[in-house]
Amino acid sequence: MIIKVQLSFNRNFYWTGLIILSVNFILIQLPLTGTFGYEFAAFNGLLLVFVSGLFTLSSISKADYSLFGLFINLLFFVLLPLVIIIIKSLLTMFCSFWDGLFFYILIVITSSVFGCATAFLINFVLKRFRKTVFLFTIFFIALIPIIEIYILPQVYFYSPLIGFFPGNIYDEGLSPDLKLLLHQLFVFIFSGLIIVVILLFKRLLSGKKIIFILTVLIVAAVFQFSSSWFGFNTTFSKLDKILYKKSYTNRFFLHYDKLGFNEARYVTENIFYYCLELEKKLQVKPLKQIHIYLFNDRFQKKEIFGAGNADVAKPWQYAIYISADSWEHTLKHELVHVFSAEFGTGVFRLASGFNPALIEGMAEAIEGTTDNLSLMNFTTLAYNHNHKIDLNSLFSGLNFFKSGSSLAYTYSGAFIQFLIEKYGIEKVKIFYADGNFNSVFSSDIKLVQKEFQSKLKASSFGNQAMADYYFGRLSILQKVCPRYIADRLGDAYEYLNYGKLDKAESLFKEINDKTLNYSALVGLSEIFLKKTKYHEAIKIIKDNLNQFNGTPYYYNLIFRLGDLYASNQQIDSAFNCFNKLVDENPNHSLNYLSSARLGLLKVNKLSLYLDGKDSIKLNLLIELNRDHYYYNSLPIIVDILASQKTNYKSSLSIFNKTFTVDNLESSYAAFKLSQYMLTNRDYINARKYAALSLRFKNENPFYTAMEDNFDKANWLFFNVKEDPELFGY
Repeated sequence: MIIKVQLSFNRNFYWTGLIILSVNFILIQLPLTGTFGYEFAAFNGLLLVFVSGLFTLSSISKADYSLFGLFINLLFFVLLPLVIIIIKSLLTMFCSFWDGLFFYILIVITSSVFGCATAFLINFVLKRFRKTVFLFTIFFIALIPIIEIYILPQVYFYSPLIGFFPGNIYDEGLSPDLKLLLHQLFVFIFSGLIIVVILLFKRLLSGKKIIFILTVLIVAAVFQFSSSWFGFNTTFSKLDKILYKKSYTNRFFLHYDKLGFNEARYVTENIFYYCLELEKKLQVKPLKQIHIYLFNDRFQKKEIFGAGNADVAKPWQYAIYISADSWEHTLKHELVHVFSAEFGTGVFRLASGFNPALIEGMAEAIEGTTDNLSLMNFTTLAYNHNHKIDLNSLFSGLNFFKSGSSLAYTYSGAFIQFLIEKYGIEKVKIFYADGNFNSVFSSDIKLVQKEFQSKLKASSFGNQAMADYYFGRLSILQKVCPRYIADRLGDAYEYLNYGKLDKAESLFKEINDKTLNYSALVGLSEIFLKKTKYHEAIKIIKDNLNQFNGTPYYYNLIFRLGDLYASNQQIDSAFNCFNKLVDENPNHSLNYLSSARLGLLKVNKLSLYLDGKDSIKLNLLIELNRDHYYYNSLPIIVDILASQKTNYKSSLSIFNKTFTVDNLESSYAAFKLSQYMLTNRDYINARKYAALSLRFKNENPFYTAMEDNFDKANWLFFNVKEDPELFGY
């Protein structure tokens, strides 16, 4: 075979290059894809599959084509986006050159070779309609991960078109890993072999085309169906082997692993209670048994399921995927998603047009509270303190993702809740499935939104500090190098935990060189603290504090600064920090944490508390409550007891004094104590303290959450039996 060496820089070449240039010019203007990293590589991987395949088909259809020229042209197409993004990054900033390069090599080069191999295979088999068949083939391959996500548990997928999709924007950390390398290596070798075999043995195979095609399809099918062995997908059978313990009723099936007997019973009882509550609120009952998969922690969940930091429901599967370290905050929300399958639409049983504001708004509206604050109060806080959002655009297209998640969830949930109060749940369910506001409610959405906004404007709740704390965050689309920074932060804190202080310090500084980062600052201050460099630890927080004004990190850093001052025996400065947080009250947790520290400062025990282990902290707080309750310290005591898994019966001796509920602090302490008792399945005392928490009502922002807590404690008290058969053990 003679290989011609002239290059084919023809019209087709120039048009193809222009398309790549135009697409990449757009990509570098956008968030995420404008960074030399995963998203840029993934988009170009998909683009180059089409480019390499179609260009190859056009080239090899000519009798005098040059094989060498074809490969040079394809190499040029592969390198063109790389040159563009490197020039752009040199003019602005690299997040990580090596991460970007590895992603580009693994994804774009492999996708290009795959597209080229598919073209050679189609050209070998067919003489007509080759480009049409190529496009249908790529479309079919693109459907495979959609089918996987539909029928399998995972939210991630691996594909020869884009390499890898991580599955969820809540998990920002992402870097090239061994699994991606193995997947892409297989695709590259398999694709390369197809090209080589066709080029070298074309005449020999000409009479055995069917056998050759079947061989290729069988190898591809075997790889696809064995993907779970390599971690490229997760099947239900694999998940059942990992979460092998079971608890069930006729309504649901709980799958779990390491929970103890009482913990599993408590989760099961909560699921049962929420199912009954949602049946009443939504006026529907799921037609299928709901499966709840409870992972041990977010790390196991990310490895197996694909989303570590976000709990997820798949309504079409009647399945929920949650973590043991977050289920109490997300279970009800995710159950609403599954219940909404009964009035959802399409094969995914979701809101009309996959409208995220409707999907998440419905769950938020029915859940009713956020961080123990009522949803309407929470939204009022945002609206009246400079954190407004365009409601009209929120419910159209993908505008839901443009704002920070807390704003989008809050406004969409409060508006759906407003619609339920105004029109009733049945009308809202029809709107969920139909999506046409004007026809469903016989009213103009803009007029109803103005009415909703008037209600928010007329209400009053919170202050600017609180609004900034809850809503002063950036979405992933607004952040600088989010993938790189989240990944490196994880590495840095791992080094810190293992005492590798110099390595951790180097990474934290590298992150701050890209963009000033709250977690990196705290990490650096912790390193200086461990090295007893108190002044350096204080200075790095103090010098950068005002850079975070208007965000939650501003108040978290003040809290951190107070601790550092206390450790360095600068008592007056520590008092000022904690008093500022109590006075401005950006968040109730910061409030009671600061108040407890002020109490410890007054008895000169705070530095001992900060340096001590949990057992020492607990003893110091118990001592603080020796003569009378210091109510702001009780939620901290409860958290320590829960984290240490202290014997529950012995822990009750701490709370042996008369509980007087006459202010917000004592009410909230009773509420937290009731929740602690619930988790220990002491429903008698849990109900008692839940009722106590309700004694303070005036200007109690947590009253709705406290009512919900009492309703649950009351139901569990009257309905849960000690018969193990009740819940299918």
